[in-house]
Amino acid sequence: MKNWIFVLVFLAAAIGPLQAQESAWKEIEQQAKTHLMRLIGINTSMPNPQELKAARYIYKEFNKHKIDWEIFIPVKGRANLMARIPGTDPNKKPLLLISHLDTVSPAEGWTFPPFQATEQEGRIYGLGATDAKNYTAAYLSLFTWLAGQPQRPERDIIFLATSGEESGSEAGLRWLEDTYWNKIAPGYALNEGGGIIRTDEGTPLVFAEASTKMYMDVKITAHGQEGHTSVPVQENAVYVLSQALAKIESYDPPAKLTAPARAFFKAILPLQDEDGKTTIRFLLDGSEQNLQAAAQVMAQDPFFRSQLKDTLSPTLLSASSQDASSTSAHASALINIRLLPNSDPDELFANLSDLFKEDPHITLEMVERPQLPFPTPMDGTDELFASIELTAQKLWPGAITVPGLSPASGDNEFLRRLGVITYGLGPEMNPMAENTAHMTNEFIREEDFFRQVRFIAGIVFNFAYGKDLLSFPSLARTATETDFSTLPQQGETYAEKNNQNQNEKNLSGN
Repeated sequence: MKNWIFVLVFLAAAIGPLQAQESAWKEIEQQAKTHLMRLIGINTSMPNPQELKAARYIYKEFNKHKIDWEIFIPVKGRANLMARIPGTDPNKKPLLLISHLDTVSPAEGWTFPPFQATEQEGRIYGLGATDAKNYTAAYLSLFTWLAGQPQRPERDIIFLATSGEESGSEAGLRWLEDTYWNKIAPGYALNEGGGIIRTDEGTPLVFAEASTKMYMDVKITAHGQEGHTSVPVQENAVYVLSQALAKIESYDPPAKLTAPARAFFKAILPLQDEDGKTTIRFLLDGSEQNLQAAAQVMAQDPFFRSQLKDTLSPTLLSASSQDASSTSAHASALINIRLLPNSDPDELFANLSDLFKEDPHITLEMVERPQLPFPTPMDGTDELFASIELTAQKLWPGAITVPGLSPASGDNEFLRRLGVITYGLGPEMNPMAENTAHMTNEFIREEDFFRQVRFIAGIVFNFAYGKDLLSFPSLARTATETDFSTLPQQGETYAEKNNQNQNEKNLSGN
């Protein structure tokens, strides 16, 4: 079967034929690039991200454009920043543009400085270039530009930059949910995720992330004998663990077809050769036997496997002893599991436990369990998806737009749990070859970043303003920067607002 591997690529179509409009686009794009490079230069990496540093940069930009903003600080050094462009119709629910300010810690072996944006051969290198400072930069540029326009949106547009997404959002979205969600209260949201897929035939497929997989961690521990390496023991815990991991590697969960996966495979069906069409038809025909047979073929592609099966990956290994000449009685590994939205975490844990029910040397522990019930995937029948689809057609005529299942997890799960209609969109990215998020020398191509900005802008224009992608004139800015030297301390949360003639500070209790 051919043509299974897809590459996430944006078409290089010309956008904005009118000179004045193209000038406005260039202004937004170049400002977004400036924001991206400066945000990369602010270290907000785990394990101590200190997002307040990035929030300070953003609120200074809001001050330049006389935009009111609020900052919410759960603990010292952490920050969540919000701003709002009020709409004219209170009956229309607000649109949230959300991104996170934190990044993972830099992987080993960086060629470029991770906390300094580096341009080389059309790429921008730096930690957070694709996850997710590109989103923050794009939203910030577009938001400040829109705030200066004479046109007002029909619905509120909310900018929200959050803390701690890379570590479970305990300082970010989860904390805001428990404290200040009534101040935000969106009905719709655009966040990270998804991408534009282009098949070998050239038809672009807009993969709008409509659901995520569930996150689960299981710890496997091998129990052996401790001893001195001069007289090796028969039951070395490390060997026992390695044999157990080999058994887990061979474990093959059954395939399941979620609603987003069904929509995705139906969308790509016409684009396949005859072998591919036959396999997908078997997958979709409703027979459990055919589903499993087709999935075994399709699962050879890692991305397709992520769409059809629960996946298991060993990560953290531990077998410590006091010195190199002795062996530990215990060795363990963390198994990171990504579950399909219709999977049962307890059932999978039971299946793993059954692998070792005759082995007294192995114990399993569920370290992190998904919160159930898992939110229902978006189905693409809402207003926001319609705007995504319409904008995609304008930018890439003939594009197919489909609500998709992201193999990863993140804040979109929490938003959907709160009843917010949420889709994830992304820049050009080959998930198997050039998905550099969390990797050494993370980068984004400048042209792909600019197209990401235009795609987001087009959706916002259509959904929040009811305007065409090209209907906004260029903007001349005359704002000056106002600086704030005083910031909230640990335990404080307040709104610092920059109005036309004065700075207002509104204190809110924690």
